[in-house]
Amino acid sequence: MFSTNRSTVRYKRPGDCKGNLVRVVQLLFPPDPGALRLLAALRATLAGVLTFLLVLLLGEFTVLPVTDRILGFGMALFIAANVRDAAPRQRLVTIALAPLFAFASTTLAAVLFNRPLAAAALLPLIMFAVAYGAMRGPRWASLGIVALIAYFLGLVTHDPPSTLPMRLVVLLLAAGNAALIRCLLLPERPRAELDRLRHAIHGRIVRVLDRIADAVAAGAWIGRANEDLRRDVSRLDEVIMLAQARVAALAAALPDQGNQWQHLLAIELAIERVARVAHRDLGTPADRPALLAALTALRHGSEPPLSESTTRLAGALTLLAHVMLETPQESSAPAAAPPPASVPQNLRSALQTAIATALAIAAGNLVSPNRWYWAAFAAFVMFQGTRSRGESLAKGAQLIIGTLGGVVFGMLLATLLSGHDLLTMTAIVAAVFLAFQANVAAYGAMVFWLTVIIGLLFGMLGFFAPELLLLRLEETAVGFVCGALVASLVLARRERAAVADATCVFLRAIRESVDRAVRALLDGTPAPELAACILAAEQRLRDLGAIAQTERFGLAVARDEPLHRRILLLEGCELWARELGQIGLQPAKLEHPRLIRLVRETVARIDNTVSELIQHSTDLSTTPQTGDEPAGEPVEIPGLRLPRAVRLLLRIDGALVHLASR
Repeated sequence: MFSTNRSTVRYKRPGDCKGNLVRVVQLLFPPDPGALRLLAALRATLAGVLTFLLVLLLGEFTVLPVTDRILGFGMALFIAANVRDAAPRQRLVTIALAPLFAFASTTLAAVLFNRPLAAAALLPLIMFAVAYGAMRGPRWASLGIVALIAYFLGLVTHDPPSTLPMRLVVLLLAAGNAALIRCLLLPERPRAELDRLRHAIHGRIVRVLDRIADAVAAGAWIGRANEDLRRDVSRLDEVIMLAQARVAALAAALPDQGNQWQHLLAIELAIERVARVAHRDLGTPADRPALLAALTALRHGSEPPLSESTTRLAGALTLLAHVMLETPQESSAPAAAPPPASVPQNLRSALQTAIATALAIAAGNLVSPNRWYWAAFAAFVMFQGTRSRGESLAKGAQLIIGTLGGVVFGMLLATLLSGHDLLTMTAIVAAVFLAFQANVAAYGAMVFWLTVIIGLLFGMLGFFAPELLLLRLEETAVGFVCGALVASLVLARRERAAVADATCVFLRAIRESVDRAVRALLDGTPAPELAACILAAEQRLRDLGAIAQTERFGLAVARDEPLHRRILLLEGCELWARELGQIGLQPAKLEHPRLIRLVRETVARIDNTVSELIQHSTDLSTTPQTGDEPAGEPVEIPGLRLPRAVRLLLRIDGALVHLASR
């Protein structure tokens, strides 16, 4: 039997204090499978601390303003954290260019030292260039952020042009330390990364099996256990997808690991099947001891004992055991290419950024002539990585909440550590690490820690006052209001349009995945791009789900149910396309002429249906007349048993036709 004393986190009811505490902890310390973000934060923090110490030492031999320590610390942090080129040589080139871009922007700030109006007027243009540059690839996105942060620091510190020569030295030192940490002391180790991700996958699988074992032992799903299982399966899928993306990105460095991609896909599908079956059927009381024994064996990575149980759950567990315990076979198919960026920037977003920044500068100057840049930065971030009005507003809300929490905690911490510079510096380093560790996964948590850092920094410099953090909150609110106005009134992109575009992108990805899988089944040879297509379709579905959150829970509650049904159908299509793709990656070929004709006709119908759906994708108000299940029974050919691949193809066809019906 499963022990009741597990180390896994249990989710409580909303009113439970312990459960609420768990949610707060997970918000501030978001899950990090494989410790990938933790290592990235560690690299950035070490680069910043090393630069700070070296600049401090350099100050013993020459005259350096105190603000150069902060400049070096901040530049090393952002250079080490934001360089995301795929190849090591490309990363080195970007790191080498970073101090030059930072010096150019800080020179602008210094030249405009006595012209605050011109310095403020230039900022919207810089932010437009940064947002637009992000369209050109990861290198220009990294260099743009570094240049923007350097310009901000130049505006804050008000250092004159006479400090520029030594400032260049500090920037070169920061870039050198970032390169030293990322390339020599803590380089990326692909095999170690994949080993950690495998360990994280195993932990998530154990968690799912624990949930099912509890339900089997009880004979029913009690309380929120069913919802918890869905959440755990979703998080397992996220970890597996992250591992798949890493295998794809590291294909050149680890050519022998290409076969791992297919094995991860098989595990993902097998776990999802076990969860689906367990939702509906936990077996009879007579079956449950055998089911619990099988779950216990799988939990410990061993072969389940033989059982006479014929329940669907027993069959699903047998398949899972086969997938988990088999040795991945060598595959001649190349590893998948990394999926494209989830949130591409565009000219509309860049224009909105510039306009919102200009408004925030004007409004922020009315609140505080010396701290208006906080409002400008708040307006800037609202349009970074967002695709619609609703997403911009949601990100702004996270910014306000994170800032508010950071103000309260920062005031308390700065007061407690007042006069203790060593403890304050230690707290700053810890907060920096936590901020960068939360980056990407939890934007509000990152803002929380950054606000705490601001309070501690000003406290260490000797002029902290609670009013300072309150002023930051006010300026952030001003930036949010300006950003919200621009997002809603200037080149506004409503949630419905964003969902429609994401739906089109997903449908194209599904069509490409299905076409290549069918081609592999007809030719008997897996298409080289099939693995990449499967991964891309899964990523596009997750993008669609993220965008649809605003439509479903934000500004369009009335359309929640129709959209929910559409997403349900598309999720079914993606799941079946994934399994179809897995079959297509194996050396299999359809031989029967009637099957080949049926497959060709079905694929042609899928292509036509997808084209029709894309053409009418803007009409999201129609509710498909569907039940809870996203497909009907596939058609049968008299006297011929349909293979699994053909059944999956027919299910996709049926779901898409159902979706296209009015």
